[in-house]
Amino acid sequence: MGVVSKIAVARYVRNCVRREDVPRVSELAQLEGMTAEQLSRAFRARFGGRISDFMKAVQVRYARRLLRTTDLNTTRIAYLSGFGTRRTFFRAYRRVTGRTPADDQRNSGRGSSHS
Repeated sequence: MGVVSKIAVARYVRNCVRREDVPRVSELAQLEGMTAEQLSRAFRARFGGRISDFMKAVQVRYARRLLRTTDLNTTRIAYLSGFGTRRTFFRAYRRVTGRTPADDQRNSGRGSSHS
């Protein structure tokens, strides 16, 4: 069983984001020729963290860039970042950054947090 790298996971997430599709561990595992459980275990053993958390962090980094550089509202940014719902986006964003997307958007002086 091969071990996927963080670069490969980030590439997969970026591809999902380009399609405005939600990244899924099960889909990545299938692409890598293993089960989701095998991929999750291998990722944790190699990097000491959950692959789903890493995937969300990649999505949040992209969303932060959009918040700083565009006037898009947070709902649009959620979808452009590969989140299935605005609520999921806000929850993941707060978990990764300790702040809300609206806080960061206000501090950047750009956009509106309204949907």
